[in-house]
Amino acid sequence: MPTQIQRLVVLMLENRSFDHMLGFLKKTNPAINGLTGTEWNYPATELAPNVVVSNDAGDVEDLDPDPNHEFAHVTNQVSSTGDPVGDPDMKGFVRDYFTNCKNAAHAAGIMKCFTPATLPILSTLATQYAVCDRWFSSVPGSTIPNRLFVHGASSAGSLTQDVLIAPFTLHTIFESFDATTPYDFAIYTSGSSVLMANRYLVQHLDKFHSYEQFVFDATHGNLPAYTFIEPAYDDDGNGLFANSQHPDFPVDRGEALIREIYYALTRSPDWKSTLFLILYDEHGGIFDHVPPPVLTCNPANAHLPVPPATPPDAFDFTRLGVRVPAVFVSPCIPPGTILNDQNYEHSSVVATVRKLFCPGSQPLTWREVQAPTFENVLTLTGSAIRADIVKLPDPVVSGGVDLSAAAAPDTPATDLSVLMAGAMHYSLQQRGLTPPGDPATLTTASQVANYLQQAQQVSKKAGGAA
Repeated sequence: MPTQIQRLVVLMLENRSFDHMLGFLKKTNPAINGLTGTEWNYPATELAPNVVVSNDAGDVEDLDPDPNHEFAHVTNQVSSTGDPVGDPDMKGFVRDYFTNCKNAAHAAGIMKCFTPATLPILSTLATQYAVCDRWFSSVPGSTIPNRLFVHGASSAGSLTQDVLIAPFTLHTIFESFDATTPYDFAIYTSGSSVLMANRYLVQHLDKFHSYEQFVFDATHGNLPAYTFIEPAYDDDGNGLFANSQHPDFPVDRGEALIREIYYALTRSPDWKSTLFLILYDEHGGIFDHVPPPVLTCNPANAHLPVPPATPPDAFDFTRLGVRVPAVFVSPCIPPGTILNDQNYEHSSVVATVRKLFCPGSQPLTWREVQAPTFENVLTLTGSAIRADIVKLPDPVVSGGVDLSAAAAPDTPATDLSVLMAGAMHYSLQQRGLTPPGDPATLTTASQVANYLQQAQQVSKKAGGAA
């Protein structure tokens, strides 16, 4: 019988595809569904040669401007013919990026991928523990709907980034903890999280903690059954650097975050019964060669709907998004483990958390019911449980990239951070509270950081009243 997972820790990073980050692991283990080096895309312009995948992805600068990853663009990326369901060929990424960057040579950079040498921390953990090469984002679209799926197996009908209602109304797995189980959860952030706008979670702000508190709790054995970690999404000009790996933030800072979390967990007295899952919310418009699956709702589960998206992006949430990296880390996992038996997606987190920690509660959607769970990844038991701590290398910084300078106070805010501020604004208004200003006026990362801090204070002073 597999070792029971008593603590599940999930870190969700940003906007990278499986092939982009881990595809060249196939060179070291042919069983991984990765890259041979011959995969290609149609060129940005006619008469140019096809663009072949390459192994020279850099820490920054390859993906500026940010590639498109809204629903319509993902459709064009996975299908050069415009038919993503019938025959997705995964050959439209270069052409779609060209519509954004307007430079054919730069558009070809969407095919650049890392190698184990240039992405050593994630690659080492993937080979020394377990990698899943069939984990797909839940929605063929952007960050916020995919992040909502990892918490509620639904995006409350949202298919786009520019939405305020869905984060507030989403019914999440966190609600199942209070009603039916003695287990607990915690959310650790670097100051921002779309979950802080959720109608239920604003009544439980004591569940939110700083990332620094995570390191203390992990090393002292104080983590709850379920831990969700949010990276820093912006350089805020006040000493905080983005480590989410969202293009075009430095990938090495996300690598450093992964390493720090790993070492904190290995120092925990609970390490032998802990599973650390490293996951990415969506592919960020970056090339992957595996077509996303199409799901079918089992009629027996139809009473648990997933709210459909509304026009003009009408969508029934049966098509998954592009494949993303997923790495499982635990001393109960043998080196070289590969999960490729089923099509995992973000609803698998919800389904696994319920199965482990909230078994008496009811599932939220048919997507949750049908999502495969991963509790059996811990296959080592008893004396076979590993005592080794894998030594992780230093992150790799691309040549010529200077990361030593502090971010300027007037660094532009990311769209995601502004949207989080908008979601908080909406949440406060729905609760009859006065927001600390108009998020539409926010332009810099430091302004957004200050707004979110003030909004959280307004929420706390209200006592979390819904």
